[in-house]
Amino acid sequence: MAPFNQALKFGLITGLILIAYNVVLYAFDVSIFSPVFSILNGLISFGLMIALTVIAINKTRDLDLSGRISYLQALQVGFVVLLVSGYLGNLFSFVLNEYVDPEYMRRHVDNLIYSLEGKVPEETLDTMIEKFEENLVPLKTLIKGFWLTPLIGLVLSAIISIFIKKDKTNLELH
Repeated sequence: MAPFNQALKFGLITGLILIAYNVVLYAFDVSIFSPVFSILNGLISFGLMIALTVIAINKTRDLDLSGRISYLQALQVGFVVLLVSGYLGNLFSFVLNEYVDPEYMRRHVDNLIYSLEGKVPEETLDTMIEKFEENLVPLKTLIKGFWLTPLIGLVLSAIISIFIKKDKTNLELH
């Protein structure tokens, strides 16, 4: 079992950084569904999550485990970082969309639909609208996030843990 002090700390840091990033997007009313921004946003968000998870695993290895960490320990630390940050993000989104600005998502979905009218087939647009409508209920999105976040965290942590150097003690001998 891995010690989780670094994981919890970096989970909170990651979650707070992502919340601050989303507050900036909200404050500047960035069009969150534009294709270019969606890709860029995904890269930034996942990049931050991956980088801070790697840092947390490495710090746990170096500070708490004498320079050695097993794959399972790295997986556990990464999972906790991603779970804590994911749940913080889910709670922030819920509060934003339920209490702060209940029309926030609706505005952005409406803007996307308006920008796509006449550019995509009517049936495709209707299907997209239907899917967006399902995801506009903040409580439903929160509940979905509570079971989806651990799955994403586990997969991402499993991948990250493969690439972490497990033993740094042999570097000190040379």
